Amino acid sequence: MNRLKKYVVGFALAALSALSLSVSASAYSAGIDDRAGLYTQSQIAELEKRQQEVADLTGWNIAVVTTNIGLGTDGSRAIDYAEDYYDSTFGSDSSSIVYLIDIDYRHISMDGDVLNYFNTSRLDTMLDSCERRYMDYDDVGNLEKFYYYIEYYYNKGTVAVDPNIDAKGSDFMPSSSSYGFRFSFAAAIIAGGVAAAIGIGIVLSRYKLHHTPTANCYLNSNSINMYRETDRFVREYTTRTRINDSSSGGGGHSRSHGGRSHGGGGRGGRR
Repeated sequence: MNRLKKYVVGFALAALSALSLSVSASAYSAGIDDRAGLYTQSQIAELEKRQQEVADLTGWNIAVVTTNIGLGTDGSRAIDYAEDYYDSTFGSDSSSIVYLIDIDYRHISMDGDVLNYFNTSRLDTMLDSCERRYMDYDDVGNLEKFYYYIEYYYNKGTVAVDPNIDAKGSDFMPSSSSYGFRFSFAAAIIAGGVAAAIGIGIVLSRYKLHHTPTANCYLNSNSINMYRETDRFVREYTTRTRINDSSSGGGGHSRSHGGRSHGGGGRGGRR
């Protein structure tokens, strides 16, 4: 009986391990891609720690990329750059937010669940606060405000969809290939299931499974002749008819270089 209790406890621990793996899944922070060299290594380490904390809280993927390319103050090239970076880092159909800091233009690209927490007023407040610090050469303060407002508006709750900053194009479909929270959560579920299966296997391996005897167990195989009859099907015919779908077709709205156009906004001008 004591041995049985040990096995049951072992199974329970395996199940709890599976659950903990699932719950511990966190969002993906892509860190700070400092191509413009605005930050020291120690600053990046501290800021990325803060970035991961916000990602874990919200369940959103977060990335920051800086450039000194000079993408133009009108924002058109900066938006394309930010959205391409978004798609290549997290996948086009993910709940993510990317902050592009270029010498000409600063743009925040967002999509998925993130858009449920931002409208024009909230986004303008965040952009203006970040821009003031950028123009004052306070690059650390710029990102600190970026993280602050993500956390602040997440805690304030959702808002009505704002068409002025909403995504355009095809409907949002969560992607299984994105590196965000959904991917890591699904991976944790699978890993947890494997852990639970191992626990069950250990428990079952400690016991011998006894089979209920049948009438065949009492028969003398030398005194009985068994015959098997089978039917053979010589040929099989299958008919297939093509059904034309008159409602199918192409089209849809997208960016000029393909894909979904994410929501967001930005500010232009050099410091």
